[in-house]
Amino acid sequence: MRNSNNLFDQNPDKLMMKKTEGNVQFYIYKDDENVIPSKAMNVFYNDKMVLNRDISSLAVLAYDKLFNKDKLRIVDCMSASGIGALRILKECDNIEKIVINDINPLAVALIKDNLKLNELESQKIIVTQKDANQLLLELASDNPNVINIDPFGTPNLYIDAAFKAIQKKCGLICVTATDTAVLFGIRPHVCIRKYMSKPLHVEYTKEIGARILLYFISRVANINKLGIIPLLTFYSNHFVRIFALTFKSKEKITNSFSNYGYIIHCRECGFRTRQSISPIETIDKCPSCENKNSFSYAGPLWVGTIHDSTFLRQIITENDVKNYKCKKKIDKLINFAIQENTMPLSYYNLHKLCRVLKCSSVPKIEQVIQTIKEFEHEATRTHFDPLSIKTDLNIENLKKIILKIT
Repeated sequence: MRNSNNLFDQNPDKLMMKKTEGNVQFYIYKDDENVIPSKAMNVFYNDKMVLNRDISSLAVLAYDKLFNKDKLRIVDCMSASGIGALRILKECDNIEKIVINDINPLAVALIKDNLKLNELESQKIIVTQKDANQLLLELASDNPNVINIDPFGTPNLYIDAAFKAIQKKCGLICVTATDTAVLFGIRPHVCIRKYMSKPLHVEYTKEIGARILLYFISRVANINKLGIIPLLTFYSNHFVRIFALTFKSKEKITNSFSNYGYIIHCRECGFRTRQSISPIETIDKCPSCENKNSFSYAGPLWVGTIHDSTFLRQIITENDVKNYKCKKKIDKLINFAIQENTMPLSYYNLHKLCRVLKCSSVPKIEQVIQTIKEFEHEATRTHFDPLSIKTDLNIENLKKIILKIT
């Protein structure tokens, strides 16, 4: 380990390289450029997570406009190079205090160099080198109103401490999970152990995984006498990202239990339906194909809405002002999220359906959506999968429509 606290002073041309993201310049190790992101890196950095950082910055701005009445008190628990925290510092003016933390001493030194590079050294910025849970518990008396949890892998170890620290009413908790193989049902036993929920590896597994994570976050909040309102839940580039608002009304928490449930899936014909968490209703046979031995399930998971439309529209407004390089991609993702927010749980991959139906071609998504609407039903695209749609049609009628137009 290097002795100096300032890495760049030791020979910048050999050790470091400078990059730009948004209006922030920052250093990373040359050894960490163009490698597969892993814990083996000197300081973790993933260039492909720029969309996550863009939307995170926009989400903080939207939260500040819609829900925050005071100055922002932000905790970035696992900041790595510090790029995410630096961008929020540059892009948001209403910050009273920000704690930028990483347990890796090389990351802490790099964060300090990057703050200096961007002329962001001030009393409102605190850089720490602590275990994330230790830091959060120490900050419990401060009640920060924004907490960012962005680990490599599962965030499950840090959710409880986050709810012990966060502002109890209208706090913003931001959570990333990159263990998608677990949440998406490739490693089901690990998902049960880590998230206390059974996954299901089917065509809409990305949505199931996101809803499992939402359920887990909500239940840990409940243990801490809090509830959550999902503001934005999205999948991109092998990660799930959730922004949720806290509340503390016991009556409201009890009412929110209606958002917990299961999804039942027929592996024979693709039929799917949601069920209440209590009581668990039994289905003797599939109502679509009448098969008695083809059912599987996922859950418990979050079966309510996963976005807040007002919050999403505010993100679009902020995105118009910031005009990031990813602006068009962000607008597309958020607009799809707005469209899908009122639709039933799950989505249908048109390519898979056409293979099952042995169609000679795959119709355009917009053509399918338009045809469904002509039959006085609803259909939209979904941000989870560019080849899929959401609809209130059952699968048998959807198959008939696809056969009609192919």
